[in-house]
Amino acid sequence: MENKDKFRADFKDVFNERDQCQKKAKEFTNQCLKPAVEDFVNRSLGTDITGEMRTKPQFSTRMFCQYSILQDLLSKHDFDKYLKYICSYEKYVKKWILDQIQLNLSNGSKVSEFEDRHIQSSITNISDAIKKAKMQKSDNLKEFVEFAHWLTESVKEMGQDLREKFKEPHILTKLNHLHVKPQNELFSTLIGCGKQCPFCKSPCEAGGGAHTEHFASLHRPEGLGTYRWTQTNKLATDICSSLVISDGRFRCHAINNAYHPYKDYRNIFPDWKIPPDGSLQASDYWKYVMAKFNNDFAKEYDAKHADIPSSWYEIKRNEAEESLKKSFSIK
Repeated sequence: MENKDKFRADFKDVFNERDQCQKKAKEFTNQCLKPAVEDFVNRSLGTDITGEMRTKPQFSTRMFCQYSILQDLLSKHDFDKYLKYICSYEKYVKKWILDQIQLNLSNGSKVSEFEDRHIQSSITNISDAIKKAKMQKSDNLKEFVEFAHWLTESVKEMGQDLREKFKEPHILTKLNHLHVKPQNELFSTLIGCGKQCPFCKSPCEAGGGAHTEHFASLHRPEGLGTYRWTQTNKLATDICSSLVISDGRFRCHAINNAYHPYKDYRNIFPDWKIPPDGSLQASDYWKYVMAKFNNDFAKEYDAKHADIPSSWYEIKRNEAEESLKKSFSIK
């Protein structure tokens, strides 16, 4: 517990007020101990919740977390959610994680268990400190014993008060008070840096935040990342892996919309490594998504709809889901 020196000094000050032992014990508890214990619980709870969520399948590994997010999008079949996922990736994923936390912990029993454990451990530590102090020699032993008695009683009351205070029924309200935000911790651990491919918006798969080079093993049709053909303004269906070995050119805000060869993309985006492979295709999952929401993406991006290959329209929803499982090695 923090501020031990301050508590010790306050302890001595109130002890000197021998004629008001009960009052001073309560005052010391409410002004010094109670805020400290409450702060300790709030500082610990975020880590507890993060650990609890890691026991859930969707947060067990980075791969399963990414799979769960995309599978959830597929099940909801909502264009606006796909748009937010692609264009506001970090914000969307953190909100998704927060929703999962609320869904799993909304009944409050697990959170209450964590809170009670930290309150009880704090009370035990305080009580042990009082007992230890009573064993030491003192010129005012009688007065100190009396003060220690009332302090012990006040600490018990404090425990009940804090348990009552932490009975807030809404998990979101609790989460907003935490020093450690579980959604941020889970994002950093399972999602990583949150950077996206500058062309198709696929998220970096490097993991963690300490890497200097970003990569994505599977890229998407570039039209999902707003790229379109200049001559026609139609959204592109090509993927980055094939474009970076083509004779094509791109333009973007980073180079003031000047044209630049795809082969030399690292001159503009040196921290991204895109595996050059003309044989790779977009997954059936993203083919399905682009085919289903072709007109929606075109309207949102102020472009013309892509020339979707007819085979993309034949992909069924269950095939898109199987493709997703294959991409993330989910059985």
